[in-house]
Amino acid sequence: MNRLRELRKEITFQSLSHELARQGIQMSADSLAKYERGEREPKLETWEKLAAYFNVTPQYLVGWSDER
Repeated sequence: MNRLRELRKEITFQSLSHELARQGIQMSADSLAKYERGEREPKLETWEKLAAYFNVTPQYLVGWSDER
């Protein structure tokens, strides 16, 4: 299970989508919700972008490691 929900805590999908867009990363709120629920699996590049945004490793975000 990925840690997107844990890291996203108090920001809505829409707000996160807008924040990412401000950094040049285009992801819809719907896609983010599907990633969080595990209904859709993002590409490695997407995991890397999300991990960079949350300042964690991709391995931590995906749930493969407990080291941030």
